[in-house]
Amino acid sequence: MRNPTVTSRFSARASSITRPLMLGLALSALAMPAPLAAHDGKSHGKNDDPYEKLANDSLQIKRGRNTGKGMPSILGPFPDTVGLEFLGQLTNAELGASKLVFTGASFLSDIWGWTSPSGHEYAIVGTSSGVSFVRITDPTNPEFLGRVPTPNTDTLRNFWWDIKTYNNHAYWTTEVNDAGVGIFELTQLDGLPAAPADTILAATAVYSANGYIRAHNISINEATGFAYLTGVSKDPSVDPNFIDDGIVILNLKGDPLAPVEVGQIYGRDTHDAQIVNYTGPDLDHQNKEIAVVFNGSDLTVGIYDVTNKGFIDLNQPNAITISETTYAGASFTHQGWLTEDHQYLLGGDEEDELFGISDPRNPDLPDTARTYIWDVRDLDNPEVIGTFDSSAASIDHNLFVKGDKVYQAHYTAGVRVLDATNVASGVLAEVAHMDTEPRLPNNHMNHNINIFVGPWGVFPFFASGTIIASDGLNGLILMRLSP
Repeated sequence: MRNPTVTSRFSARASSITRPLMLGLALSALAMPAPLAAHDGKSHGKNDDPYEKLANDSLQIKRGRNTGKGMPSILGPFPDTVGLEFLGQLTNAELGASKLVFTGASFLSDIWGWTSPSGHEYAIVGTSSGVSFVRITDPTNPEFLGRVPTPNTDTLRNFWWDIKTYNNHAYWTTEVNDAGVGIFELTQLDGLPAAPADTILAATAVYSANGYIRAHNISINEATGFAYLTGVSKDPSVDPNFIDDGIVILNLKGDPLAPVEVGQIYGRDTHDAQIVNYTGPDLDHQNKEIAVVFNGSDLTVGIYDVTNKGFIDLNQPNAITISETTYAGASFTHQGWLTEDHQYLLGGDEEDELFGISDPRNPDLPDTARTYIWDVRDLDNPEVIGTFDSSAASIDHNLFVKGDKVYQAHYTAGVRVLDATNVASGVLAEVAHMDTEPRLPNNHMNHNINIFVGPWGVFPFFASGTIIASDGLNGLILMRLSP
C-alpha cells in the first residue's frame, strides 16, 4: 500500500492525505472505537504529518456514530476456496496485535518467511503493534513465539510495516517516525517455545543514522548483501541533499547488526523494488546488479544499474538509468516481480481498477484487478505485452513469482494464484484462490472505505510448499496448493 507521506508527489487522481484517512475511517467504521491517543508531538520540519491531525479530528466525529463490539477475525476454512487447501491460522489477537490509534481495530500489514538452518519454517508478520514471529513448521499448528513492539503506539503510521531477511537476520521498516530499521537475529527462534499473545521480544539491533526518519519498504538482494530502502524520509538538517521518497542503500555484509549507508538514489517517488544479480538474455547488462523500481505516483517502472553504489540524483545525467517506462492505465505504480529467468516482469498498479470504476469511459482503466505483463528481455526497452484482468473487482496488492506460478494478495478477494506457463505470449490464467475476507464481496470495488480490507501480503517461497498470507483483520493464514 502506498505510504501516507504528505510531502510525496500527488498522483493524477488521489492525494497521499486522502487514502490513509480513508483507511483510518474504514477501521473505525468496521470496529468499536478505541480511546483517543495523543500525537507524539515530534516535529520534523517538512516531514510533519498534518494528515494525522486531520484523521484525528475527522475520526472524533465519526466515532460518535459507531456502535457494536468491533469486527473480530473470521476463522477458516473459508468457503470461497478453489485449488488451495486451508492449513491453519492465527488471529490478530493471537499475534499480539492491538488496536491502531484513531481506529477501533488491529491490522496486519506485510509478511515474509524464513527457514532456519535446522529446517524449521517461520512467518514474520507486520502488525499494528510491531513485528510478530510464528513457527509454522507444522502449518496446521502455528506457534506464536513473541512480538517486537512498536516504539510508538500513538501513531496511525503503525499501519505500515515491511520485512525481508538476509543471512539469518530479519530487517524491517515502518512508517513510524524515528523507529529506525529493526534487526532481529533469527536463529534464536529455534529455541523459543510457543508463547502467549502478550510475549515481548527485543530487537537485536536498530539502524538509525544519517538523518534517517522512516521508509515505506525494504528490499534485499541476498546475493550481494545490500538492502534498498524505498520511500525514505530523512531529516533535511542532517542530509540536505537527499530528496524524500528516494532510496537509501545499506551494506549488510560487514556486520549484519550494524548496516552502513553506501548509496542513495533519489528524484523519484520510489515505492517498492526487486533487486537481482541479472542473468537474463540482455547481454549488455548480464552479471550486473539490477534494480527494478516501482515509482509510485511517477507512474513508471524504473530499471537501474546499481552495481556501483553512489549518491545519485535521477534528475541529473547519470549512468545508472537503463529505462523508465510508463504504461496505459498507470495510476499508482505499486509492485511487481521478475520471472525466475529474468525475461518477464509481472506488475500491479494499486489504483488503476479503483479509478476504472469512477472513470468507466476511459478504455485504459480496468474494471477489476489487472496484472501487467512486461517483456523485459531488452532492459533498455521494456514493453507491456499483455494484461490479465481478474474476475474479482478488488485491488491487487503484492505479488510474487515462484516457478510458473504467480501468487497475489488481493484486498477483499483473498489470495489468487495465476499460471504463467504462457507468459511469453502475454497470457496468464487463474488456477486457484482463497477468499480470506468473506464478509466483503469480490465486487466490492468502489470508493467505499472498506476496499483495503483483506490480504496485504503473501509469501510462497517455502520449500515445503506452505503459503502464508497476512489478512488485515483475519490474521496469519496458512495454505498450500491442492495436489
